[in-house]
Amino acid sequence: MKRLMITVICFFGLTLQGAQTPPSKKEKTTVNVESSYIEDAEVSGGEGRVSVIKNHLQIEHNDISLGYSHWKFDWDNVASLPFGDGFHSPITDIHSLQAALQKRGSINDEWSYFTFLSLKSTFEKEMEDSYGVNLLGLASYRIGEDHSFQMGGFANYHPTKSLVLPAISYAYRERSKEGWQLILGFPKTHIGYHIDQKSLLRVGVIFSQTLVRLSDDSVIEKSGYVEAKDTLSNIGITHQLIPSLSLSADVLYTLKREFTIYDANANEMQSHTIKNGFGGNVKMIYRF
Repeated sequence: MKRLMITVICFFGLTLQGAQTPPSKKEKTTVNVESSYIEDAEVSGGEGRVSVIKNHLQIEHNDISLGYSHWKFDWDNVASLPFGDGFHSPITDIHSLQAALQKRGSINDEWSYFTFLSLKSTFEKEMEDSYGVNLLGLASYRIGEDHSFQMGGFANYHPTKSLVLPAISYAYRERSKEGWQLILGFPKTHIGYHIDQKSLLRVGVIFSQTLVRLSDDSVIEKSGYVEAKDTLSNIGITHQLIPSLSLSADVLYTLKREFTIYDANANEMQSHTIKNGFGGNVKMIYRF
């Protein structure tokens, strides 16, 4: 049974930013290292609780990028969870691998384009039936130095779920190193203010959605899937330590967290929510 969904929609926001970045003819490599934590919070339908740590590494060279993400879950009071066997942690580790190709270029002074193609696998243990293909195409139109609009489409294929939808966003002074900055779009929106040439204060909202292939012996659903959706607010700062190195730190607060469990044939079994809580995120980007 096929259903519509986004396999991992968080990459979509990153590529919207890519469309706003001017193309460069120089060869370059970017290393992105990121870690985040969400405090333990109660799962609906019982008194069980869970906290999450996520680590992410991405290496990009010119038009090619490789990425790896790892989630670590710490459960408390598993006997009171509305899923699982009541004895073992429902899931402890999730892995995600991604390989991507991207291309950006200028058509004229006002118009530019950005394309993105990726192959991604997000899984607990086995990778079979976990692969998804994502395709994004955007055109960007710039009005003067301060305003730009991005428009295009996004498509995703997964053995269990697929999706096609339009894409649109607006950016105000996203390249500026002074004063205010604004990016309106989905799944990422933020407003920022440069307190100086090197430091940007930010506040915003981020949405992420992930489809995970469960293990063959999962106590949640053997060979099934979990679809997780998170909406988080963030307030933080990005500092350009040196021209090639930037550091970011954010305080997070979850606004909505929900997940749905599917069997191996993508039939929905049950849905749950997780109460809101605080967290944090740190990120380093190094270019050379």
